[in-house]
Amino acid sequence: MIHVFSAIECEAAPLRHLVSDDLEIIITGIGKINAAFAVGRTFPNGLSRNDLKNDVVINIGTCGSDDLHGLFLVNKITDDAAGKDYYPDILRVTGLPEASLITVDRVKTDPEPGCLYDMEASAIYHAGSKLISPDRMIFLKMVSDNGDVAGVTEASVNALVESYVPKIKELITMIRDGISPLSVKSNEDLYDLLKASASMKVQIDELMRFAESMGVDGRKLFDEAGASEVTSRAGGKEVTARVRSVLTHLS
Repeated sequence: MIHVFSAIECEAAPLRHLVSDDLEIIITGIGKINAAFAVGRTFPNGLSRNDLKNDVVINIGTCGSDDLHGLFLVNKITDDAAGKDYYPDILRVTGLPEASLITVDRVKTDPEPGCLYDMEASAIYHAGSKLISPDRMIFLKMVSDNGDVAGVTEASVNALVESYVPKIKELITMIRDGISPLSVKSNEDLYDLLKASASMKVQIDELMRFAESMGVDGRKLFDEAGASEVTSRAGGKEVTARVRSVLTHLS
């Protein structure tokens, strides 16, 4: 399931035609508290990472910036109030420019150059990452203003999102291809070799599916990364990270 989170209806309205059996749109409301609550409501207590191993979170919304313009894929999120950094683990090459994002509690009227600003992303990441792996959390932000929101209207936001719908549809198609159950092969032997925890098993499955979608022998990548030499869970994490790096560069 693909879960698209947007703060307000005028951000989501141009995307409503994309809703299907495997894609839903959730309006969070503005701000971190509302965003965290919306994620919690979407993923109720009792679910595990394994239950959601085929789920993807996408946060699509507008943002402010002093000097950036367009649609961006966020590669780093900083919670301004907490001083914490989060890193969506981007596997696929999307063709979109990447930028860092700062989540603030109030509209930033004096944004620093080179950064994006919003009011929900850090909360969505923090709440969602308890169940969704970082490579399945995607943040797409469109610059709507430079801190002066007086001219931002529902109509202008609607038009801005509408202009990027083709690119968003392209990305969603790529995501669907990546989460399709391409293989029924068991990875139990890899779990054992890598001393995998429950969350690691989900990551291993994702990497194997991603490799298969690219026509690459995922098991061979794990073997070349040293899977057979692992003696601890920490070693298994290192091998998994190596495979992730290889696939990222191949994509």
